Amino acid sequence: MRLIDNLRRPDWLDELHGLLLFAVTGTGLAVVGGVIATLSGRALEVDVASDGALRPDALVGAPPGVSLGNVLHLRVEDPDGAQLTWAILTTLPRQLLILAALVLLWRSVGRARRDDPFGPGMAGGFRRLGLLLVVGGPVVWVVEFVARFALSGTAGVGGTYASMDFLVPFAWLFCGFGAFAIGEVLRRGRVLRAELDGVV
Repeated sequence: MRLIDNLRRPDWLDELHGLLLFAVTGTGLAVVGGVIATLSGRALEVDVASDGALRPDALVGAPPGVSLGNVLHLRVEDPDGAQLTWAILTTLPRQLLILAALVLLWRSVGRARRDDPFGPGMAGGFRRLGLLLVVGGPVVWVVEFVARFALSGTAGVGGTYASMDFLVPFAWLFCGFGAFAIGEVLRRGRVLRAELDGVV
């Protein structure tokens, strides 16, 4: 009967570990593929501000009533080195941060599968993950904003543009403090178990 129960009961920790490995591999391939695709010289999509920077009659041959909006989407067919660098910096930092977080999480889940989930390394692993997200998230947010702003300035139309979503750093902080909380729960569980072992 116990054998049948073991066959029916899935090992969710093992499933999560495999899923995280798939996510790490996929993210790593996406990072490498994105950098290669950008450096290959393909056309770049660049957003620039059009309010006050471009003349209202810049749209030649447009039907009556058509005007430029606040943001103009440009396609740069032959980007130079500076444009390629800024284009890479608009996405690569965030991708690398996600990849690093997934690797840390994958390692922690793997350690929980092999050893004691309340072992000494588990709480430290989640604290490192939390620190990575709390510090790295806002830094990545600022770097990508500066890169988008600088990239738009290279389009040569006299306008620059970069949107700043203030919810993004709070999302990183939320995830980071969540990792801190898990690490603290694991630490306290280990302390309580040590106390119970001492009583027994």
